[in-house]
Amino acid sequence: MMRHAASDAGVARASALLEVGRIEAARREIAAVLAGDPDNVEALYVLAGSYQAEDEFAAMQDVAVRAVAVAPGQHEGHLLLAFAQIGVEDPTAARASALETVRLAPEDWRGYAALALASLNLGQPRRAFRTIKRAVGMAPESAGPHYIRALMFHSIGWNLFANRSYRRALALDPEHKAALTGLGRVAATRGWLAAAAGHISAVLAAEPTNDAARTELDRVVIGGLCGWAIMSVWTAGFMGMFAVLPWMWLPALLPPALWLLWAARTWRALSPGARAYAENVVRTDIRARVRLFGLALCALTAAGLIIIALRQDPDQPPSAAMVVPMVAHFLALIVSAAAIVTADRKVAGARR
Repeated sequence: MMRHAASDAGVARASALLEVGRIEAARREIAAVLAGDPDNVEALYVLAGSYQAEDEFAAMQDVAVRAVAVAPGQHEGHLLLAFAQIGVEDPTAARASALETVRLAPEDWRGYAALALASLNLGQPRRAFRTIKRAVGMAPESAGPHYIRALMFHSIGWNLFANRSYRRALALDPEHKAALTGLGRVAATRGWLAAAAGHISAVLAAEPTNDAARTELDRVVIGGLCGWAIMSVWTAGFMGMFAVLPWMWLPALLPPALWLLWAARTWRALSPGARAYAENVVRTDIRARVRLFGLALCALTAAGLIIIALRQDPDQPPSAAMVVPMVAHFLALIVSAAAIVTADRKVAGARR
């Protein structure tokens, strides 16, 4: 009896630690419980949840399989297994686990949510959205089903509907960090970098080590600010080819000026902690450094092109001197794009 009481207390402590993000401490508690009671199914559920919190779906799947073997008649193990199988991209198995969850607990919306995600991954969007609609109907005042529906909308590019569902989830649970990160992701996708920075800063202010929020901030800084800096400078150089015409040098300054305003708004929207992280990304991340190299290259060729264009006689056809900087400017964009793609693939491969 005392052994079971100690196990229950250990599981309770681990659950509390997991809720506040202390994942390693929670795992240590669970390891202690499982050392004395390897078939404690509640401990296995918490351990699987700890792997889910860090997107370690292969490990989560192994633990969920153990939990199902110990308690095949409890729906929680099948539910965790379904989400793990979705994470390891095995939608067929995930659908079977989700159907078993629904059979064992037809009143639990989470089984229908897992079934909807599995159906979407199987290429059955109509069935998936009918299923998630049912999950939302079962728990309309819970943030969870609205958040999962937002993920589904976002995955197929329906950003307007994703934005609405994320906001509904936040209205029901203002502390829902994943929904707030999702809003930042949608805003970044739509080019609203200042709004994205605000949402992501709010998440990082509460959870400085939140990996999903940091990933989105990387997108805002690297792909957004640095990427569009290159395009604004290159566009200025392209328009500068016509600087030989009266006042055409003025429109050439417009893209960089607009980028500066856009970047300033985005930077102001970041919290001090997020700014420090963004500065570190710019200094150390190879993707940002490659984009800064591209920016410098395009700025150099754009300046040369504009200067030579200003020296042309407007009453005469363009001279042969214009050909070299024009070619160099186009080559600068091609070289920058190739370097960016190479760096992004290198980082993506290292993270797998």
